[in-house]
Amino acid sequence: MFRLIKSDYDAYGFSVKGLIVSLFNFSTFWLVVSYRVSHALYKKNIPVLPRLIRSIGILFYGAEISYGAEIGPGFRIAHSVGIVIGPKVKAGANLEVFQNVTIGGRDRERNGILKPSIGDNVTIFTGAAVLGPVRIGDNVSVGANSVVTKDIPANLIVAGLPARKVGEVTVPHSLRSMNRIS
Repeated sequence: MFRLIKSDYDAYGFSVKGLIVSLFNFSTFWLVVSYRVSHALYKKNIPVLPRLIRSIGILFYGAEISYGAEIGPGFRIAHSVGIVIGPKVKAGANLEVFQNVTIGGRDRERNGILKPSIGDNVTIFTGAAVLGPVRIGDNVSVGANSVVTKDIPANLIVAGLPARKVGEVTVPHSLRSMNRIS
């Protein structure tokens, strides 16, 4: 758990001073930490506490991240309000999520799977929904207000309703890569 929290801390790019300041302004980093703690308690079969911690996330941040979701290292939330990540969602490293994003099931099963599976270095922008047993490949950017209900191969930018290819990712993980564009 602490290794994951350290990777999340690195994804936020905080200095020690920034971490202390983030305590007082309810930085979304602390929402990620609360998810990590609730998930660790859930994996150890400790009852009630994971639900209480999830409720704190709802109360303070307006976001519901299920303790049953499996999210890899480097998880970053840009803005928390309206985020819903359901149980049994699986996401790889460096997932970045913006406000009003929903990642969850839609009561359709495929090969025994109900929830999305998301690769590494994926960014899901404002208002997007990733629904059902879909697979999103590595290095994908999901555009604002898109609805993903079908598998998305790696290295694509998708947008629309339903989400379709609108471009290709040449430098993984869009926000961090924007500073590297020459």
